[in-house]
Amino acid sequence: MTTIAIARLTLVTTVVSAAVVAAGGTTVWRLERDRPGTTFHGWGDGIWWALTTLTTVGYGDHVPGTTAGRVVGAVIMVAGVAVLGAVAAVVALVFASAVATREERALQAEAATLEGRLETRLDALDARLAAIEEHLRVARMLPGDDGGPTS
Repeated sequence: MTTIAIARLTLVTTVVSAAVVAAGGTTVWRLERDRPGTTFHGWGDGIWWALTTLTTVGYGDHVPGTTAGRVVGAVIMVAGVAVLGAVAAVVALVFASAVATREERALQAEAATLEGRLETRLDALDARLAAIEEHLRVARMLPGDDGGPTS
């Protein structure tokens, strides 16, 4: 179950990241390409800018100058923080899953050991009880010194 959850989270994070970079990079390039003094000379510049913005690297080699371009940038920044959080969650889930699996195995081994010890003690008690019952049965069959019942 956990491996599937990790794979799903990884896939969703990757797809969302790629979609944000592609859509944001394309959008900002279309918004900025005709602006005088733009640094977005091609679609690749928009994709590069979106990627560096999403990953919070932000080299500063491409900067949107229009309000719409900056809004797109803000959306990509927020998405970048969310993606970093998702990556951190996946890493934490991997480690937590590994620790939980180890602890579960240790508890199962301890439970098996305790169960074996309890069964051994119960077997010993059953044997002692059987011996006591046999002594009582024999004692009832023998005539007593005090004139007790005989079989």
